Amino acid sequence: MVQEDKREQERFSMSLKTKITAESRTGSTPLLDFVTADISAGGAFIVTSCPLPIASKVRLEFFLSLEELAKLRFVVAKESLKVWEGERAWVTATGVVIRVDKEGVAIIFDQNYRISPIRRSETELVSTPTPE
Repeated sequence: MVQEDKREQERFSMSLKTKITAESRTGSTPLLDFVTADISAGGAFIVTSCPLPIASKVRLEFFLSLEELAKLRFVVAKESLKVWEGERAWVTATGVVIRVDKEGVAIIFDQNYRISPIRRSETELVSTPTPE
């Protein structure tokens, strides 16, 4: 029997570096950087060998190019697009872990996400390693 895909948004295979913070009763616990296996405007699958418990509340932070942002159909105000100066955006989204398997965790986003344009100079600062 073939299982029907019930997703509302189309998913795309994208390997995005993602910082995750898990919420617990004692406060927020910052976790390490992870990589997405696939993502949509409604959720993401995160590759990890250290899964989070189902129903964990999480915050994800990642960069998207404007092309990726359009492809994923994140909702962005037209006014924001008019003043967009950079080629990338910093996305902060919150959600809940809805599935765990041996490859990682599936997270569904809630509607609480923020998209901030990144100027080219800011992108260079973030992506350039600092000498030690």
